[in-house]
Amino acid sequence: MKLPAQSKGGIFMADTQNLTISKNDWNGAYVPKHTAKLIKSGIENGTAPFIPTDGRISPQLICNANTGYALEAKDMIPVLLTKAEKGYESNVVGTKKSMDNAKTSIKADEKGVWYNFKGKDGEFHHSAYFFPEQAEQPERLKEFARGNIKQKQNLTNDTIKIESADATEYLAAYVAACKSGAKVEVSPEIAEQFKQNILAVADNELVKYSAMKNPNLPKMTDLLSNVEKRASEIVKSREKELGIGQEQRAQSFKPKENKRKPVEMSR
Repeated sequence: MKLPAQSKGGIFMADTQNLTISKNDWNGAYVPKHTAKLIKSGIENGTAPFIPTDGRISPQLICNANTGYALEAKDMIPVLLTKAEKGYESNVVGTKKSMDNAKTSIKADEKGVWYNFKGKDGEFHHSAYFFPEQAEQPERLKEFARGNIKQKQNLTNDTIKIESADATEYLAAYVAACKSGAKVEVSPEIAEQFKQNILAVADNELVKYSAMKNPNLPKMTDLLSNVEKRASEIVKSREKELGIGQEQRAQSFKPKENKRKPVEMSR
């Protein structure tokens, strides 16, 4: 079926494509397919932030304006690709609810970056993230987000080296750097092989019929879920090596100094 160009509530869809899927599959299937399309166009146009430019990769933290924490990999990757493509500079995104809380609104005809979530009913639902640049009063959303940021970046003096072209390992190292503030390094050879690997996953995601898909390649949803888990492991492992977590835990459990004056007992 042909997907509508606009959903209820006035939220516009970015670069809608024609997909032959059932109505019941709509919520769960569109987002990973669109992420696959963004990955392909980002690599082909040279704007994918996880591919080195002049031998360098610049990790970028993207936070949810409402929660103050970094986006999960499934959302961070398409948001970063959109940021690079559109030339946005902000490192926060918000939903329509965020805009309302910040006392602003989305500009007419702006297209958000779609994401999926499972509701309490167990079904897939979708919403969209927007950058401050897409708001009528961008500074209001930026100011709202500034007061909410909680993401800790404990590895700003560290470097994560990408040593595998495997799609999960490569993106996990990149996402880990984005969330932790670490620098990231990768060789041209590994980056080039990764491009081929991730393009194969993206192309497979966009195959029209399930029977024609390569069963040996991961679904985009599964891939990015594993990227998120692995990125978390990388950050925690490196923090442990540097003693960062232990120091913070020791500080939090340190007995408080008793500053009260002793009470003199009368005889």
